[in-house]
Amino acid sequence: MMKSVLKLLLLSPLFLALAAPATAQQKDWKKKWEATLAAARTEGQLVVATSPNQIRRALLQKRWQKDYPDITLNLTSVRGSTFLPKLATERKAGKFLWDVWQSGPGSARRAAKKGYFDPLVPEFILPEVSDPAVWGGWKDAFFDAKRIYVLGTVGDVSSPYYNAKKVSPARIKAEGLKVLLDPQFKGKIVWYDPRRRGPGGNYLSLFDRELGKGGLKKLVIDQAPIFVNDFNKAAETFVRGKAVIVVAGRPEADLKSYYEAGIKIDVRRMGTGADVAYRSTAGSTLAVFNKRPHPNASRVFANWYTSIAVQTDMSKATFFNSRRSDVPPAVKGSGAMPGQDYVYPQRDGGQTNKLRKQVKKWRP
Repeated sequence: MMKSVLKLLLLSPLFLALAAPATAQQKDWKKKWEATLAAARTEGQLVVATSPNQIRRALLQKRWQKDYPDITLNLTSVRGSTFLPKLATERKAGKFLWDVWQSGPGSARRAAKKGYFDPLVPEFILPEVSDPAVWGGWKDAFFDAKRIYVLGTVGDVSSPYYNAKKVSPARIKAEGLKVLLDPQFKGKIVWYDPRRRGPGGNYLSLFDRELGKGGLKKLVIDQAPIFVNDFNKAAETFVRGKAVIVVAGRPEADLKSYYEAGIKIDVRRMGTGADVAYRSTAGSTLAVFNKRPHPNASRVFANWYTSIAVQTDMSKATFFNSRRSDVPPAVKGSGAMPGQDYVYPQRDGGQTNKLRKQVKKWRP
């Protein structure tokens, strides 16, 4: 009897009416995806401007070749300072050579402002990618002024790290970033040069907010931090004991070769709260160029790159947390704390640039 009732319910007009839209929607995206894939294979290639991060580049090339061997992926590492002028010259001459941007947010924001990109969300076909809730809402996930062109694919939290044998974890917990101003650590802080664009400068807005009036100036001048131009130099300075606090990348990546060599240091991050860390998308944003030569292949790439599978692999390889909420943190306990007011230096309206110029005056 129960089976008969259930059968009647399943065949009822109301049930069929409710089920039909979902089924039709599923068929619709699958049909669209298959058509896009077929067109992309006809195009046969796509051209991507990517970040200089070699780990990210290698993973993209290897994984794409495995998933889409019949579509050639042309990756070119670019730096915004030289790439954007080149791009402007090309477009002025009527040459539209690029399909996808997969690099840092600063240059991407400037490119968006110049009108080089198409809105990104309409490119998404796969349901797992097009759900804004997965990304924390589109308004928060996009880094351009209009919040429609440049998607931040990393949702990372960065804080300084330190030698817990030289700096008390209890003190870090109690004082936070103000530890940086202790005369005891003068000349013992290594900092990825904040006068340059990059991870060192991303800390400026955070330090300016948290160290109090005149705190940033005191840190830059009185504490005489050691400015370096790459992560390896920062790691070496730290491991050799010349510095006990590092303001650069993340210890898991910076110190990887030393860990593998068996060198043991009690290294800890200062934390993940908004009082000691800033939030960023690192050097990983995604955008698609307008008037691009391979629109279907670039659409496939956009869906592929933002998928759970690729974002998980990327997070594991680079130690950067994906912005996707369904991808586990790259390092346990390194995720953002909900409800906190984080500094977002990569879209702070020029505040970081102003502070960078100020640091250049203090430390020419």
